[in-house]
Amino acid sequence: MVWKKVVAVSVVVGLCVAGFLSAHAAETIKVGVVGPRTGPAAATGTAFEEGIALALDVINGEQGGVLGKKMEVVFEDTGGTPEKAASGFEKLITKDQVVVTVGESHSSCALAEVPIADRYKHPLIIAEAWADDITAKNSRYVFRAGPCNSGVVKDNLLGFVRDYGFKRVAIVAENTDWGLGIKKLAEDGLKAMGVEFMTVETERQSQDHYTELNKIAAFQPDLVLAFIYGFGVHYFIAQANETGLFPKKALILEGAGPPSLWPEFWQNVGDAGNLELFLSRMHAKVDFNQESKKFREAYTKKFGKEPNDYKSRSIYDVLLIAADALRRAGSTDSEKIVDALEKTKLEVGSGVVQFGLEKGDYRYHQWQPPMLIVQWQNKEQVVVYPMNVKTGELKK
Repeated sequence: MVWKKVVAVSVVVGLCVAGFLSAHAAETIKVGVVGPRTGPAAATGTAFEEGIALALDVINGEQGGVLGKKMEVVFEDTGGTPEKAASGFEKLITKDQVVVTVGESHSSCALAEVPIADRYKHPLIIAEAWADDITAKNSRYVFRAGPCNSGVVKDNLLGFVRDYGFKRVAIVAENTDWGLGIKKLAEDGLKAMGVEFMTVETERQSQDHYTELNKIAAFQPDLVLAFIYGFGVHYFIAQANETGLFPKKALILEGAGPPSLWPEFWQNVGDAGNLELFLSRMHAKVDFNQESKKFREAYTKKFGKEPNDYKSRSIYDVLLIAADALRRAGSTDSEKIVDALEKTKLEVGSGVVQFGLEKGDYRYHQWQPPMLIVQWQNKEQVVVYPMNVKTGELKK
C-alpha cells in the first residue's frame, strides 16, 4: 500500500529531523536572560545585548566554552512588567530549557520571578533589580550579584550626605517596590544621622512633577534624592530647573543611574542636566581591577566607543558568574549549580563575588558591588564619591 510507505517515510524523516534538532541542541548549553527590550526602559535591553555579546566572546572564546560546549543565550523581553516577566521566565525554563537564568532590571519583575524559580527549582542570578525583598525571601535558587537598596543607601547615599555636609534633604520616590523600599531606608538613615528631611511620592512615568516640586521647594532643601526610574526622572530634573530649585538652591541625586546615561537624557533635560548627580557602577577613569580594565578595552574595541550604561557590565558579570558555576558544578543539574554558586569566589569588574550564606534577611545570596556617585559637569562625567576614587570636585 503506497500510503503506508508514505507514512513510514514521513515518520523516518520526522525522527531524523527530531534527532538532528536534538543533537544540535545538545551542542550548546542554554542560559536565559530576562530584561526589558521594549517599554520605557528599552535602553537597558540594548545595554544587556552589548554585555551579552562581550561575555560570549570571553566564555566561548578564550575560556573555551562550558562543559565542552558553547554557551547559548536566550533573551526574553520582560517589557518591564511583572506579568510579562513571569510568563517569559517560565517560558525560558519550560520551552527553551535553559539551565540557569540571569539578568533583570526591575524589582517588580524580579519579585514576580522568585516564586517561579522556587517552583521549578531553577537558579536565577539577578543583575540589577535592587529591592531588598528579592533576596530577603531567602530562596535557595535566587542570587543577586548586583546592588540592593540597603547596600546603596548604607554604603553610598548616607556617606555622601555626611561627607559633603548636606543639612536638609528632600526625597521624591516613585510608588514601586524599588522606590518605596529605598525611600524607607533613606528616611531611616537620615533620621539616625540627625539630618532634616521630607518625602513626597510620585508615579514613575509621570510627566508632571510641579505639585511635588512645590512641596519640596517649601522645605528649602540643599539636596534632593530622586528615586524615580525611567523618563519620569528626566521630567523631574527639567521641571526642577525650570522652577529655579535645581541647581541654584539644591542639587539633585538621581538614585537609579542608567536614566541619566540613556541617549534621551540630554534631549529631554537640555542644559538642566548640568550638575545633576547619579549612581553608577563604572567610570572610564576608575578601574577597580584588571577585569574592569579588560571589559572597558573589549567594549571600546567591539563597539567603537566608551561604555556608557553600566548595565552592560552588570549582565557581562553575571554571565561570567553563571559560566564559572557551571564549570565547577561539572553538570547542568540545578542543585549542583546552586551548590557551586554558593561557593563562588570569582573576580569580576567590580570586585570579587562571594554570596552571603546566612539566612535571615536580604544578605542571603547577596553580593553588593561598590558604587560610584557621578556628577555631570559640562556633559563630562566626574566621580565625586567615594572620596578615595573621585576624579574631580563636587560642584554646586
